[in-house]
Amino acid sequence: MKIRVLGAEAIARACPMPDAIDVVEEGFKALSSGRARVPLRLALPLREPESSILFMPAALEGGEAATVKVVSVVPGNGARGLPIVQGAVLLVDATTGTPRALLDGTALTALRTGAAGGVAARRLARTDARVVAVYGAGAQARAQLQALVALRRFREIRIAARHREHAAAFAAEFSRPGVKVVVSGREAARGADIVACATTSSEPVFDAGDLAPGAHVTGVGSYRPDMREIPPEALAGAFVVVDQRDAALAEAGELIAAVAAGLLKKEDIVEIGDDRARRTSPQQRTVFKSVGNAVQDLVVATRVLERAEALGLGSLVDL
Repeated sequence: MKIRVLGAEAIARACPMPDAIDVVEEGFKALSSGRARVPLRLALPLREPESSILFMPAALEGGEAATVKVVSVVPGNGARGLPIVQGAVLLVDATTGTPRALLDGTALTALRTGAAGGVAARRLARTDARVVAVYGAGAQARAQLQALVALRRFREIRIAARHREHAAAFAAEFSRPGVKVVVSGREAARGADIVACATTSSEPVFDAGDLAPGAHVTGVGSYRPDMREIPPEALAGAFVVVDQRDAALAEAGELIAAVAAGLLKKEDIVEIGDDRARRTSPQQRTVFKSVGNAVQDLVVATRVLERAEALGLGSLVDL
């Protein structure tokens, strides 16, 4: 049996961010319409605090492929010089069950998570948004910014991270006019049109009062009930959109806290794949909270393999 192995470079070549945004949007529509089969992911705690390994399968009705991702999230890896998110995605033929591809899960996760933020910004952010604040300096933060600049031109890009040197390296890597490192998390959010959070913080990285009217907030970093990078108070009065309702209400600490405090009603939460997930006024504050969904891995991996086979990317390995 031969299987195609695809690393980060091949994934990037096969599926540029604009393409990823488009396929992830279609994946979200399939999820909300019931055409995706996505069990709630299984999380297994690892040795270190706040570290876990996640198992995430997905398939589409009538689809040609199914995927399962095994991905670890270890916040302490930053100090080791290792990626916080690492893993692999196995794609199998949906008819025969034959494994067809093994993909770098770190690169694929960053790409599909960035694309989810892109879908949200395209649907929910104001069209005249010119100032963006990014919280975090890892692969997820980079992917969020990559998706945003694929959609819009920004006058100012603010980068805030726990470690200033990491933020400075991110800013230097993304060198372009208007990019700057901001020391204070509150300063980064003030007056920003789009706020993108990609941290594993257990405490909010800004205050709800820092948000300007009409601001759009995306949160993709926190994925457990004890994490809350977005202040729950920011959800009060906002149009709140999630990737998948049941998963978000079970795993997103911000939503859990906001519902418990009476700041948000469960029935007011809309999925991003729903046609209602659109901004309705310039002054409306919008929040997209994503805990990640395996349908994103499925649709992006399928597109990557399709293009990789056409372009001859990756390596064919005998098993």
